[in-house]
Parts: sequence; C-alpha cells; structure tokens
Amino acid sequence: MARKRRHRSLGEMISTISFYGVGIYFLLEGTLVREEGGPAMKYATIWLAGVACLLGGARFMIADLFEQLRGRK
Repeated sequence: MARKRRHRSLGEMISTISFYGVGIYFLLEGTLVREEGGPAMKYATIWLAGVACLLGGARFMIADLFEQLRGRK
C-alpha cells in the first residue's frame, strides 16, 4: 500500500494546473461549437475531453477518496 504524501512536487503541481486549464478551455470551446450549430458529436467529444482533463487535475483527490473508501471496508 502506498503512503499518503502531503507534499507534491513542482512537476505535479504544474501538470495539475495544466489539466485544469486545458479542461476549462475544452469545455468553453465545446460550448462555442454548440452555439455555432456544430455537429453534436463534435461538441460532445470536446466536452468529454474537458471533463477527462478536469478529472485528471483532480487525480490526487480521487486517489485519496478511493483510499478512504477502501480503508473503511
């Protein structure tokens, strides 16, 4: 079992900020494509990529949540 770390490296912080930035950009871009009347498949996949990036940014919080859930069982 991995130890829970409190301090993140600079590279981890930079990648987290990048995930959040790109995720927000994709969500806004998907909304723009939708408003311009683009195909549903196009804006849905852009939104999906945005959500995936936001989840990537929250990867440490998600991992901590799963560790807590696994510890309770």
